[in-house]
Amino acid sequence: MIKLANRKATIAIFSYEIWKHPRALKIAKTLVKHGFKVKLWGSRKPLRKGPRVIRGILNYIFAIFEVFTIRATIYWIENVPDIIYLPLFFLKKNIVYDRRSPWAKQVLLETKNVLLYKVAEVIERYALKKAEKVVVVSTPMKYEYEKTKEAEVIPNFPEKIFIKKNTKDVRSKLGIGKDVKVFIYIGKLSVTEGAPLLAKAIKRLCNKHSVAEIWIVGDGPARNIIINVSRNCSNIRVFGWVKRSKVIDYIASSNYGLVPRFKNFLSVFYNHEGIHKIGEYLVYGKPVIACGLAPSKYYLNVDPEEFDKTIEKVALEKLKVEAQKRFPLWEEVSENKILKVVNELLEKRGQAFWK
Repeated sequence: MIKLANRKATIAIFSYEIWKHPRALKIAKTLVKHGFKVKLWGSRKPLRKGPRVIRGILNYIFAIFEVFTIRATIYWIENVPDIIYLPLFFLKKNIVYDRRSPWAKQVLLETKNVLLYKVAEVIERYALKKAEKVVVVSTPMKYEYEKTKEAEVIPNFPEKIFIKKNTKDVRSKLGIGKDVKVFIYIGKLSVTEGAPLLAKAIKRLCNKHSVAEIWIVGDGPARNIIINVSRNCSNIRVFGWVKRSKVIDYIASSNYGLVPRFKNFLSVFYNHEGIHKIGEYLVYGKPVIACGLAPSKYYLNVDPEEFDKTIEKVALEKLKVEAQKRFPLWEEVSENKILKVVNELLEKRGQAFWK
């Protein structure tokens, strides 16, 4: 028997830019599916004109006030423990703190500022202490603060709805032969997401039409790095952002998925559980070539310095990479974990029942 929570409960889900975070939306859909009332909060940023700094401060104050006024039975806080959410930790109970990334350590990596790191860690530890439930996106993150509080792992696997039987053949539309191996990168173009490593791979495969193409579906601050290096490469295609519903067609028409990352002290936290695109490649049977990630049976994980050479070897059939035959889905793993967390919170207050 599965113990379900009282579905009269209202669950508020917070993520500062919620429409950019599929995980928050998947959690909301899961809860609605099982009969719960759900409130979604993302910052509206009502002030869009005026000096940037002043506008930002005022929008922040507005967000803090708005978050504080939301009424719910459970408060599910996704993303980093921003100061926007501190009033909830001070005054509310029934908080689920959903850690998508090791925030304080990311601050240290990106800013090299030890003081900012210490401040971020104090906020993070306070959030961990005050939250009644802590969930994380990958198993390695479960042990990051294991002495502070035990965490439930809720992987960021793709939903069943992402698997579409009738996909459009982008390859044929572009006139690409079946023998050409298509390597696809989906996501943000940034240094953190490995854009320079992707640029190296583009240089190595540039104009090798007979063996390979690289497709880039996405955009971001490092877009110029990719555009500059691929300017004279007719077998490199930069599509920019495309509609979510159309991303499936590009994946289905490719041969391999790419996930480049630089190796650093955060690499251990990132694997197939947390990086959404890995699952999206794999549910369409595309082998994944990655670097700078934690070890996993679900992808070939190479040293970042070997990433471009590995792609070339695969393109020339000097190296074979195969996908796992089966990859777990959101509904098979993550849904039950969400219900378990919600039920345990409500059960403390006598609000749960058996069904």
